[in-house]
Amino acid sequence: MEKALWGVGGGALAVLALWGLTALRGDGHGPASALGFLLVLALGVAGIARMGKEDEGAAALGLTGVLSTWIVLSILGLGVQDQQILHDRGVTSDGTVVRAVVTSDPMNGRGPSVTAVDVELADGSVLHQIQTKKAHPALGDHLQVTRDPRGVVDTRLGPRPDAPSRTTAVVLLLVLAGCALFTAFAPD
Repeated sequence: MEKALWGVGGGALAVLALWGLTALRGDGHGPASALGFLLVLALGVAGIARMGKEDEGAAALGLTGVLSTWIVLSILGLGVQDQQILHDRGVTSDGTVVRAVVTSDPMNGRGPSVTAVDVELADGSVLHQIQTKKAHPALGDHLQVTRDPRGVVDTRLGPRPDAPSRTTAVVLLLVLAGCALFTAFAPD
């Protein structure tokens, strides 16, 4: 009976993780991720109880895989979600750099560099503190910015991004489902 519950839990976890990854078009993580997180916690508590029997080494290994994969999927999902939102509804505008924020980190051997800019758009509005990442625009440079009209995702330099690839997420999802099933049906 216990193994059947583990199998159902592992399968439900895999389905919720897939749903959470494919439904990244919203403004938050949605009910799929919340339910998936609660299910992972429940599997964790059940796994710890199962490991307490001292003869469940294989189940402990599978549970470690489940929890580790879920953490990686969660982190990956956050980056993918931002990219998907900007792809779906990002507004691209041309602008001019009107202020550059210059910082340095002498302890790490980094000299002064531009880390953020203020950009004046064609309509006269100014977007403040846009992170430059690897770009280093100078005052007066003309560039494109992409912003989320709802303000959920930070404004970024450059055109609208392409839709994110879900290949890595799908591979991790398969690993997650495999670990969950291994945990469920691990030998006693």
